[in-house]
Amino acid sequence: MSEMSPLAKLLMGILRSGSWAALFLLVVFAGILVWQRMTPDGTLLLSRQDYGFLAVIGLLVLLAVYLVWAIGKEINRSSE
Repeated sequence: MSEMSPLAKLLMGILRSGSWAALFLLVVFAGILVWQRMTPDGTLLLSRQDYGFLAVIGLLVLLAVYLVWAIGKEINRSSE
């Protein structure tokens, strides 16, 4: 197979770093939502919309993890 050019490796590395940052921010946003909905006694008061938002965030987290994994796999394949 053809090897990836140095510029392509650099750009894929930047894309992978950006995907890691997006993954981190998604987890932070979900944590902020849960923290805002927590009462002083420790129970969570989540509405139906909150569950929907957390489901969307969870789906985006899974897609970001898959993207990071796929980019890493492609970078490793081209360096062999």
